Amino acid sequence: MNHVSIECDLESLTYHEQVVGNIAFVIDYYDYFPGQGWSDFVAIVLNWWIDSCRALVFAPLHETYSFSFMDGRDEIVARKVSETEAKLFYVDRDARHVLIGTVSIEELRLALIKVTYQLLNAIDRNGWEHEEIETLRHTVKSIERI
Repeated sequence: MNHVSIECDLESLTYHEQVVGNIAFVIDYYDYFPGQGWSDFVAIVLNWWIDSCRALVFAPLHETYSFSFMDGRDEIVARKVSETEAKLFYVDRDARHVLIGTVSIEELRLALIKVTYQLLNAIDRNGWEHEEIETLRHTVKSIERI
């Protein structure tokens, strides 16, 4: 089983109508997907990822869910292989599927909760407001209750 985390570089955050910053899936503490320094609309993608993770928790075996990025065609695809595990695939611009690991669905859920609250705390410190941020506040609560 591989370790999974999600990193959002809080020092990279900027705000102009949307919160933008560096975000990536991290496998085994050192493999970053799509890469270290990947910049994206963090509040939007975290909303999508939480929705995908919540669906994955309740999905039947072999269902797949996409953890998309807004900037580009790259994505992480999760396929449920047991009640507690999912295989993660990195899908690049050429639609190649590369297995990046088998992870605990619970660890993925907790990683999403952790990074979301780190982001929301940084947003609050900066006084930023946007509809997507408010949606994220509600979305993270929905995955906490699982």
